Amino acid sequence: MGGTLRLGRKRIPVEDSDTIASALYRAGIRTFSRSLKYHRRRGMYCGTGDCPNCIVTVDSVPGARSCVTPARDGMRVRREGGWPSVERDVLSILDRLHALLPVGFYYKTFIRPRWMWSIADRVIRRTVGLGRLPVVSPAASTSRHLHCDVLVVGGGTAGRAEAVAAATRCERTVLCDEGEVVDPPEGVEVLDRHAAIGTYEGPMVSLASSDGLVQVLPKRIVVATGATEVHPVFPGNDLPGVMLGRAASGLAARGVAAGRRAVVAIGHDEGLDHLEALRAAGVGIAAVVAPGSLADRVPGGLKTFLDADVLRAEGKDRVRFAVLRDSEGVTRGIGCDVFVLSMGLSPRDDLLRMSGEGEQVVAAGDAAGAASPTATPSAGYVCLCEDVSVTDLERAWAEGYRSSELLKRYTTATMGPCQGAMCGRHLAAFAAARSDAANAAGRTTARPLARPTPLEILAAPVHEVIEKRTSLHDLHVEAGARIAWSGSWLRPFGYGDPEEEYRAVRERVSLMDVGTLGKFLVRGLDGNALVDASFPTRIDDLGPGRARYLLALGESGYVFDDGLLCSLGAEGWYVTSTSGAADRMEAWLRDRADRLGLRAHVIDLTAERGAILVAGPLARELLSGLTDDPIDRDAFPHMGVRELIVAGVPCGAIRTGFVGELGFELHHPRSRGPELWRSIVEAGGPLGLVPHGLDALEVLRLEKGHLYVGQDTMLDDTPAKLGLEWAVHPGKRFAATRALERLASLPLDRKLVGLEFEGGGAELRGVPLRAGAAIVGRVTSAARSPILERSIGLGWIRRNAEGEFPGKLRADRIGARVVPTPFYDPEGARFRG
Repeated sequence: MGGTLRLGRKRIPVEDSDTIASALYRAGIRTFSRSLKYHRRRGMYCGTGDCPNCIVTVDSVPGARSCVTPARDGMRVRREGGWPSVERDVLSILDRLHALLPVGFYYKTFIRPRWMWSIADRVIRRTVGLGRLPVVSPAASTSRHLHCDVLVVGGGTAGRAEAVAAATRCERTVLCDEGEVVDPPEGVEVLDRHAAIGTYEGPMVSLASSDGLVQVLPKRIVVATGATEVHPVFPGNDLPGVMLGRAASGLAARGVAAGRRAVVAIGHDEGLDHLEALRAAGVGIAAVVAPGSLADRVPGGLKTFLDADVLRAEGKDRVRFAVLRDSEGVTRGIGCDVFVLSMGLSPRDDLLRMSGEGEQVVAAGDAAGAASPTATPSAGYVCLCEDVSVTDLERAWAEGYRSSELLKRYTTATMGPCQGAMCGRHLAAFAAARSDAANAAGRTTARPLARPTPLEILAAPVHEVIEKRTSLHDLHVEAGARIAWSGSWLRPFGYGDPEEEYRAVRERVSLMDVGTLGKFLVRGLDGNALVDASFPTRIDDLGPGRARYLLALGESGYVFDDGLLCSLGAEGWYVTSTSGAADRMEAWLRDRADRLGLRAHVIDLTAERGAILVAGPLARELLSGLTDDPIDRDAFPHMGVRELIVAGVPCGAIRTGFVGELGFELHHPRSRGPELWRSIVEAGGPLGLVPHGLDALEVLRLEKGHLYVGQDTMLDDTPAKLGLEWAVHPGKRFAATRALERLASLPLDRKLVGLEFEGGGAELRGVPLRAGAAIVGRVTSAARSPILERSIGLGWIRRNAEGEFPGKLRADRIGARVVPTPFYDPEGARFRG
């Protein structure tokens, strides 16, 4: 592989099989991060991804465990936790101010005055954490379900053996591991680089990978996750250079010497293997600390202290001395630059402890073994993640927090990235030594997530969707359209030149497949009553053959959809909804009819009917050649509804203006959609017709300031927040009336506004909006407008500290200002023509 990675301005050579940590260590880097609270130096420690010490930011993405993340050429790495740098951290002064930062000081210090919290909050956020989240769109990820007979978690020796045994019994077996599975067994489905992050009732196990989530539903689970090395607690145990045996031998396996002179403390058989690995890597062994039971297995010629106690590690920026008390009680300080600890094993049992009783979950291998005895800690750092020392635990106990669970909540021990893998048993041992009550001294509750997982993976949309296509799908493919997912529909995003598609709508004529819209017919004796009780739109003045913009509000007063309400006179009402909310619109109408006992029928025509939008200044000229029905402005005005025969196809036509130009929506029998599309395309050729997709539509609708429900809205949005109060008829009684009355009494804390940018374009979508240093909102839609020759968008803003909505903003490095909408043709003359 070879190559280099970047660490600030340094270029770090990368060799084959390197992790980020091994490459940095080879280059002489010893401080990998700074601790959360006291900004103490932290170096490579566990080597297995179980501790927080070597977490870094990679290519602007924080939270990478450098000891298990493969290094690659061109990678950009940044160490976190220090200011102005990790090596020279001014905030390390906090390590000398323990008296001012006692355990629980957050709860004690920032209570009064309340206004101080807003300042303290900003300071705390700047001085702690594992890095800043990138302000870019998350990578595409998906979620899927997988059924099997047996799921084996862990691809080590025990896990592979269990998988082979299950497969031999003809059981469908899945084997997963957070790393690469070496020598995968035959007849077993292997999911390597899939970390098990939680077990749930069912049973069900969630597996997280770099590109998605797998929800496995097995009949039986075998947990073969192995064990972590014991985390010894003593003064100086967190100094760089103090590391566990697996970290030191892992470096050796990659050709990196952990140090020049080592003290090695051994407490079990595996420690002997680590000792040999260090010697083979050329590390000088200054001393070995071992129990008497291993005395005859320690290689001869090494200075060995049998049954000695580790007292402390000393050094300023890294370990310089290992201080021991030998079996005769003599204290000895031994010079070293690496202090290797291999004292025992703790089973990785978090997945087991998450499992409910009675579920088919068993352990295998080291995960089923007994934990090495845990000594009651007397000094040192128990929780490396949260900077919790034995002194902190003692103070919390003295203040009355006298159980493992209460200590956890008050001190935050076990609540960091390692989720108690390092410190959980020490916390239990501390409580056990001070309490006779069994319920006060047990392990704290194990909860998902067992491994740090990006939110984009947890929120991954399911990919096992029913593939919905309109009747025109094959025609789009034939035309060379770029087809992609839009919700659960496959839709054309463009036909090759989005700007030409845009120009066709604005200057000539175009057509678009809008068959994905929800379409419902409401009829029956109480059809009028159902529509009136369900929506805020006034209907008593909506005569036959007319349509009106429709907002759909739940009983809470929050907007969940929008569309059109069309009066068909004696034939009832025709309701359209957005493509993504058709199911919810149908459920809402049926629920209202059922609750109110109305004699009304709701007929879902979404799958039965297609719809084609013909839009542009020449739309009427085009359709006039395809129909004998009158479609002039007087016969067919804006927001009119008519039955037309177009190219021999019966259509329910609606005059709309979503794209800001003269437009006709032609709702037709689905089976005749291809016939109608071809006829319009052929007739529109001389007029310069070009079909347009969703990419062009994004710019067209944005120029008119039209929002997308779901993209520009949030779950608790009201008409007032969206600037759509006009769509709610004053004084009307309907499902959300009481909620809207209550909400109207509350101050408007945020609103959707139009934005004009000094540069940028679509890439601004999702970017935070700042007023000064404060984040006051975010961009929900953005695009470069060809006709306006500037970038525009929609976004949310909140009131500032002075209680006003700011008018001048910044989106990333780009200036923005709040402007009225619509941006284009504010009088609406174009679509009313």
